[in-house]
Amino acid sequence: MTKLNIIYASEMGTAMAVAEDVEVTAKNNGIDTELSEMDEVSLESLQDMARVMVVISSTGDGDVPMMGEEFWAAIEKADIDLSKMKYSVCALGDKMYFNFCGAGKKIDQRFSELGATCVVNRHECDNGVDGWDIWAEEVLRALGY
Repeated sequence: MTKLNIIYASEMGTAMAVAEDVEVTAKNNGIDTELSEMDEVSLESLQDMARVMVVISSTGDGDVPMMGEEFWAAIEKADIDLSKMKYSVCALGDKMYFNFCGAGKKIDQRFSELGATCVVNRHECDNGVDGWDIWAEEVLRALGY
């Protein structure tokens, strides 16, 4: 069975905790997973990933958290082929801010522009993590697990 890559970027630790919970959910379903901080993922390794779940919070005005800044800077300019990838994004934010879930929207849009296929629409959590578990189960099914 194809490995599931779970990639996260978190400012205060909430997105990281959700990503860890997603990993536990996947492993409880017998899925081989790899959990990675976003900045630890190279563009080369990203191109080899077939099934990806991204959990990302936003900071500032919808910016990517510090642990994903290098990844974002690279992928924003990259000309790579992600057509082998199926993915979904869980974005954490706060509707009090103008650019709600901005980092998740950026990653989602960029993956799509580079040819990846979104299997479940982006899930946006407002000031918390409500619904991440339903999103995770739906994505796992859509990815064929």
